[in-house]
Amino acid sequence: MVTEQLYYKDPYLQQAEANVIQLQISGNGVLFELDKTIFYPEGGGQPSDQGEVVGDTGSIKVESVRFDHGRIIHQGKMIGSVGEGNNVKLQLKWQRRFRNMRVHSAGHLIHDVLMTIHPDLKPVKGNHGDKAFLEYVGILAPTAKDELEKSVNEAVQKDIPIRTWNSSYEEVTSLCKAVPANLPKDKQIRLLRIGEFEPMPDGGVQVKSTKEIGKVIIHHIVNTDTGTTIRYGIVNTSE
Repeated sequence: MVTEQLYYKDPYLQQAEANVIQLQISGNGVLFELDKTIFYPEGGGQPSDQGEVVGDTGSIKVESVRFDHGRIIHQGKMIGSVGEGNNVKLQLKWQRRFRNMRVHSAGHLIHDVLMTIHPDLKPVKGNHGDKAFLEYVGILAPTAKDELEKSVNEAVQKDIPIRTWNSSYEEVTSLCKAVPANLPKDKQIRLLRIGEFEPMPDGGVQVKSTKEIGKVIIHHIVNTDTGTTIRYGIVNTSE
């Protein structure tokens, strides 16, 4: 059974109900699957969600979530008793999710702005967790840090809409200049587009507009012989 991905239908959904379809004891914790979930599994450089699953006779603290051959596996610690077939309430650790969304969207906005200034750089990979970074083939001078940060934060303040949707491989190849070689051709692919910037494949969850990202900080730009790493972060909403 394929788990319904509620986090794509509404990334701001913090609570829901679901049924436990499979559960097994694993070490000091449990591994389980749900018929639907609000918990985003780690992937695309975005950390997994955390939260709690509450049933009539017990609860599970959700510590991590991952994809495993098309299945969404939740891992956590159980208090009391939760079993297969139980109807449970899902509660997302929202502050963690919202920060991950903001950091992830910030990484895409940095990339989009960077491509308008230095289109010769070619993206390699990114990480959108606590130590967020973007890696590129090509050299960007460390002195470009202030200019890039200024341009990105100007885009933040423009409140540009951020759109995500399910797409076919054919649409991806027609809309995107860079198409990763490992994209599946026989299933739906998530696409992301910030305003009128170029769309790109992305499986994460994003905020609705650039203004929700808040202030972006480019910590530093580091060069190697062939590439560039941009380390970045965001200012907490409470700061």
